[in-house]
Amino acid sequence: MTLAAATVVGGGVVAASPASAIGPVQCPGGGAKAYGIELWMSGWQLCYAGSVGAIYPNVDGVNLVTSQWNNGIITANGTPYNLYAGGSLSFTSAHVSEVQIV
Repeated sequence: MTLAAATVVGGGVVAASPASAIGPVQCPGGGAKAYGIELWMSGWQLCYAGSVGAIYPNVDGVNLVTSQWNNGIITANGTPYNLYAGGSLSFTSAHVSEVQIV
């Protein structure tokens, strides 16, 4: 699921659509979760959001993957795992080669 917003401007409605595909986004910091899919490493995180698509971070040392809004498929150590909105996946220093929003 992706998010869209609408705003009334000057009597008309302006709609904001989601990004055209998955991409990196600013993480909130302080250990807080973003609204997309997050890869958690020791002391830092990578965050992705957008619409259906795939990105290839090729990052080592992933201990946790979380999602607030998106269903996804995470390829860790060569194995694809389903990730559901509101869910998480725990690993011991995994290599994540692909993150998909589905």
